[in-house]
Amino acid sequence: MNVHTKTLSILLPTLILPVGCFEDDAGRDDDMMGMDDPSGMDGADEEQPSQPLEPEPGMAMIRVIHGAPRAPDVDVYVKGSTEPVVTDLAYGDASEYLEVPAGRYEFEVRAAGTSPYDEAAYETGVLELADGAVISALAAGRLGSTGDEAFRVLPLLEGFDDAAPGQTQVRIVHAGSDAPTVSIDVDDDGRIELDGLTRFSDTGAGGVGLPAGSALQVAIGADGERVTAFTTPELPEGRNLMIIATGLLGELGREDDGFALLVVGAEGSLGFIRQNPIVHALHASPDAAEVDLCVGDTVLASHLEFGKLARFQVPPGAYQVDFYAAPSNCAGTPITSDSLPELDAGERYLAIATGEVQPETEEPPLQLIAFRDGFDLDSPEDAIFNVVHAASAPPVDVGLVTGTTIEGGNLLEAGLKWPGVSDTFAVQPFTYQIGMAASGAPLPLTPVASFHVDAYEGLRAFIVAAGDLSPELGEAPFRLLSIDTATTPWTVDTYLAN
Repeated sequence: MNVHTKTLSILLPTLILPVGCFEDDAGRDDDMMGMDDPSGMDGADEEQPSQPLEPEPGMAMIRVIHGAPRAPDVDVYVKGSTEPVVTDLAYGDASEYLEVPAGRYEFEVRAAGTSPYDEAAYETGVLELADGAVISALAAGRLGSTGDEAFRVLPLLEGFDDAAPGQTQVRIVHAGSDAPTVSIDVDDDGRIELDGLTRFSDTGAGGVGLPAGSALQVAIGADGERVTAFTTPELPEGRNLMIIATGLLGELGREDDGFALLVVGAEGSLGFIRQNPIVHALHASPDAAEVDLCVGDTVLASHLEFGKLARFQVPPGAYQVDFYAAPSNCAGTPITSDSLPELDAGERYLAIATGEVQPETEEPPLQLIAFRDGFDLDSPEDAIFNVVHAASAPPVDVGLVTGTTIEGGNLLEAGLKWPGVSDTFAVQPFTYQIGMAASGAPLPLTPVASFHVDAYEGLRAFIVAAGDLSPELGEAPFRLLSIDTATTPWTVDTYLAN
C-alpha cells in the first residue's frame, strides 16, 4: 500500500511537561468532498490489507484531518515557525502524514493564506508525539462556539487491531458538534451494537470489525429514537478506516455542512457518505380511501389519508411501490403499483399519490409523482414556493387575483398541466389570493377557483393543487395543499376554494 508521508526537519521550540500528555489541538475547514458513487472509496487498494504505519526509530508521524464544519481552509504551523507544515486544508480533507522527531510540540492554526505573524485562530497547547507514535489530529467542533460545541483538536493515537477474515477494521469517531450522545445500529435491524457514544469520543484505537464486501445500513439513534441512517459503500476487506460522524444535524443533508460520515483511510480522505434520502409521501388522490404504501413486505406509510403526509427514510435507489387499501400489512392484491425514481443520498423528496382509483374519461389513473426539494435557503425573509398540478383537472393558468381577475402582470404560470410543476417564485410575506383559470383564455383571466394562501416569512413550499374540480359523491373537492419544507418534519396547510 502506498502511504503518503513527508519527513520534516524542524526545531522543537517548546519542550515542556512530562511525556505522555495530550492536550487539545486545532483545526480548520473548507469545502466537502462528495461520496455519491460507492466507488469513491476505491482510491485504496482493496486487494491488499492495511499495513501498520511504522515511523523510523526516534520518529513519530502525525497528520491533520479537517472535520470542523463551517471552519475555513486552514494552514497549520509549529508554534514559533513562520513556515506552515500543512497548507490549504479544507473541510473533509486529510493532510499527508508528517514524519517528525519524537518530542513535544505546539501547533497553531490560521485561516489559509493569512500571515504567519497574525494571531492564531487556535493553539493546541502541548502535544506529546512519542517515539513510534502515529497520530491523526482531528479538528472538530465549531469555531467561535463555547462549551460542549467549542472547537478542539482530538489527537487520535492510531493502533488498529488486525482485521479478521471477511472484515474491515473501523474506528468510529463522534465529532458531530451539535449532535447528542448517540447509539449505532450497524445493520439497521433494531439491535444496537454501540450505545452511549458521547460527543467527541470514539470506539478506541483498535477499531471494531465490520463485514466487508457489502454495503451496510448504519442507523444513528439518540434517546431511544432514530435520528438518521446511512448506506455505506462496500467496505474493503482487511482495511483500516476511520469513519467520522461530523457536520451539523441542524443543517439539511444536502448542505455542505450537513451531518455526514467522513471516511478516512491511511492514504487520506475518501470522502463523505451522505444521509439516506428522506421521502414525504402526500395522499392527493380524490377517490382513494386510506392507503398503505409498501415496498415488498416493508411498510413505508400506513393508513395515509387524503391531504396528509407520511415521512420515511430509505437507502439510495429506485423503488417499486405498491398501493394497498388500509389496513393491509402489505399483503394481498395492491390497488396499483408505481415506481419512485432514483433517490439520491442527502436529498429530500415529495412523493405525491395522485390520479384516481376509478378514473373517468380524461382523468388520470392512480400513480406516484416525485419532486426533489431544492428550494433556495438564502433570503430567509422571503416566501418561496412553486405550484404542482396534482388534481383531477385540465391544464390551468395560475396567477395572483386582484379584485376578481388575474391581470397579465400577475400571471405566474400559463398552461400548467397534470402532473407538472411551475417555476419557483420568491415573494414578500403576505396573504395572496392565488387563482386558477382554464388554460388558454384571453387576459384578464377569470379564475375557476381562487384561494387565500398565507405566504409567510421563511416559507419553502410545494403548493399542490389536489382533489377533483368536479367531485362526485365520496370524492375530495378541489383544494390547495401547501407543503412547507422549512419545518422538520414537513407540514401541510389546507386551503379550500373561496
